[in-house]
Parts: sequence; structure tokens; C-alpha cells
Amino acid sequence: MSPYVHLSIDERLQIYQFSQDGLSQGEIARRLVRDKATISRELRRNAVSAGYLPDLAQRRYCARRQRCRPRLRMADRGLRRTVILRLEQGWSPEHISGRLRIEQGGTVINHETIYRFVYESPLGRQEKLYQYLRRGKKKRSRRMGRRVHTGAIANRRFIDDRPLAANERSEMGHWETDSLLFSHEEALNVLVERLSRFIVLTQLAGKSARDTGQVLVERLRPLPCRSVTADNGSENADHAIVSQQLAIPFFFCHPYHSWEKGTVENTNGLIRRYLPRQTDLSRVSHTVPVSCREEDLDAIAAELNQRPRKCLGFRMPAEVLFGQAVALSH
Repeated sequence: MSPYVHLSIDERLQIYQFSQDGLSQGEIARRLVRDKATISRELRRNAVSAGYLPDLAQRRYCARRQRCRPRLRMADRGLRRTVILRLEQGWSPEHISGRLRIEQGGTVINHETIYRFVYESPLGRQEKLYQYLRRGKKKRSRRMGRRVHTGAIANRRFIDDRPLAANERSEMGHWETDSLLFSHEEALNVLVERLSRFIVLTQLAGKSARDTGQVLVERLRPLPCRSVTADNGSENADHAIVSQQLAIPFFFCHPYHSWEKGTVENTNGLIRRYLPRQTDLSRVSHTVPVSCREEDLDAIAAELNQRPRKCLGFRMPAEVLFGQAVALSH
């Protein structure tokens, strides 16, 4: 079957002339080498009280073609500004699309449209918007888990014993923890709540088990807490003390199975966008005293906790953990 070709202005002029000459629709179709249904439809759709007028028929055709073309969503200046602003804040295209759907009560823009805008539009290429996607890289690179070279931690309780509610994320208060290492022998403790994906960041005074244990107790005491899951790093050797002081069970992944605490592993990737491995934590902010650097980490955590997540139905972690809406700063 040959593809359908729309009538041209010249053909419409001929239809008008043949109609004026009194030719039937069948004869007009034969002379134009067109199907009779095409001629019938053209006369039916574009005829007016004065008869068939080719100029008017062409204008109507052009108007219909314009209406049936897909709208260029990113041509809207306000929407474009919102998308770029949220990309710069680290939101993924799916986060942006999903959150706009919540805010405006319907689909505003598809995430694939945002990806095309980032990679294919002149503005997206010129501004290198790809650098704001996820971890800020052109291509994803495989991250190898950190190997543990120390002896086994005593009295570990493995993840097999973790409650079903924790595994299925059906109950608030089950946390995963990890240490994020940097140059200059510095480290952060990362805590993530499994259901809400709420994040807590704390700079460690050192990489000892005592330092990590103190941070876990201090940071988790005021929050809903039912369990903690960690890897087999030596910084978690004081797990029994943490478990006793918080009155919660402490679980361990199996050795070299870091994916068993995938929530915090994924969060580490998000944090690396703000704090690459070579970051000097004493210089996180050049505009405040060194003694205020924990405030900078809190600001990073707050931004991540106010970012919508697809897995949460595009709600924000802070909304889920505290059960209330969080006002955006923009």
C-alpha cells in the first residue's frame, strides 16, 4: 500500500476548477489520480455556503496540521526554567516529572522529554546539562565494593534475622549505615532510613569503632529507630554498645555482600555528587568557619531529603518520615 499524500494547493485549485465545470467527484478523482473518497472528504470538510474555495480550504488544512503536531513542552519559558533549576539541584528527570505531576494535578512533561532536552537540544548541549544528571557523569561507571581486610567482628547478627517489616520496608525506623571515605584520612557516617530514604550525614572525628558508635547513638536517639544494618567494616565493632544504648537489634550484611544494604550504597552515590572522594572536608564551605562544617553537611542532607523519589510516589523523604509536607526553598 502506497503512503497517503496530502492534497497540495495546486490540486485544490484543480478541484475548484473541475467543480465549476460541473465534473463529478469520480471524474475529478480520475483526472487527479486520487481516490474518490479523498475528493469527497475534501469537499465535505472544506465547503462553505458559497461553495468550495481553494484558498480557504488550504488555510483550514494548515490550521489542522498545526493543531495535530505535538506541542513543544520545553518551548515554555517558565517550564524550561523550572526544569533547569531542578536539574541543577540534582533532581533526576523522573523526579522532576513526577513532582510536577503532584504539584499540578496531572502530567506536565514526560521524563523522556527532559532527557531529550538535556542531550539533544542546543541549549542542553551548550550548557552541558548532562553534568547534573544523577551522579554528574556522562556515563555510569561501575563502583566496586570496599573489601574488608580486618578480622571478623565478634557476636555478629546477620541480616537473615532482620524482621520482615524491615526487609519489605513496611515499617518506619529501620536504618542502614555506612562510612564514606575521603582523602586526608577523613570520613563521613551516612545513615539512611529504609522506608522513607531519609538521610543523616555526620563527619566522623576518626575512623575507629568508638567514633562511629558515638555518632550512631547521638544521631539515631531522637529519630524513629527499630534496627540498624551495617557492613563488616571494623568501624562497626562496637555494635553491641550501640544496640544496648538504643535498645534495638544491630544486623550485619554477609561479607562482601554490600548490595544487601543497597539503600545506603545508592545514597553514597548521590552524596559523591556533592562531595567527591578528593574533597577536603575541612574546606566543605569557604564562606563559614571550619567549626560550622557540620551545618554544610546538614544542608546537603536537607537538599536530598527534600528531593522527590520515584520509589516514594514522588513524595520527599522528609515528608514520609515526618508525615507532613515540606516547603520548598524555590
